[in-house]
Amino acid sequence: MRKLLSIIAISIAATGIGYADTANSPQLTVTGQGVAQVVPDMARISLGVSERSDDAGQALDAVAGTIARMLEKLTEAGVVERDIQSTQVNLSPQYDYNRKSNGAPELIGFVASSTLSVKAHDLSNLGAIMTAVTSVGANEIHGLQFDVKDRAGAEDSARTLAVKDAMERATVLAEAAGLKLGSVLMMREGGDAPGRPVMMAMERASADMPIAAGEMGISSSVTMVFELVE
Repeated sequence: MRKLLSIIAISIAATGIGYADTANSPQLTVTGQGVAQVVPDMARISLGVSERSDDAGQALDAVAGTIARMLEKLTEAGVVERDIQSTQVNLSPQYDYNRKSNGAPELIGFVASSTLSVKAHDLSNLGAIMTAVTSVGANEIHGLQFDVKDRAGAEDSARTLAVKDAMERATVLAEAAGLKLGSVLMMREGGDAPGRPVMMAMERASADMPIAAGEMGISSSVTMVFELVE
């Protein structure tokens, strides 16, 4: 029994010495960035309608009627039900703040609005979708964001580029200090940064809106901690 306890004590002591050596050795922390450029093959677009009326119920009814017609047009344009989602319904009073003698603002009406988020899997259909919904009363576009259906390959490429960037940065810094890179002590991945939505204003159009998808970058970041050796 005493022999077993002695072996355990020696093992714990050895582990403690190894940890202390690592903890006391010089370390270098760097963050690498990687961006994989891809051609988008889908998009999310936010389409809406806003109506004003002196009566709250009439404002809501007007918006509801337009949304119903928009849903019909989207179906006719080939957008399936699962790719359409209501994201906002709002009703707010409007006041005239040109104060009268008593200083109280005057209620002058109500503004109702609603927004649909639409996913388009065929980018060539985007212009037709916008034309279709404006023809039945849609008067707002809150955003257009391109994406890719299968992000896994591009995300892996971005991760690889981020690690490569981190290692190159670390190598330059270590050599400048007259040291060399040792073991990787820690590696932590950051999140990817999707592209910013493209904000647009909408007017009723007689021709389909031309859409240029271009390229988009899928990015990743990684933080790495290296041991430094002489």
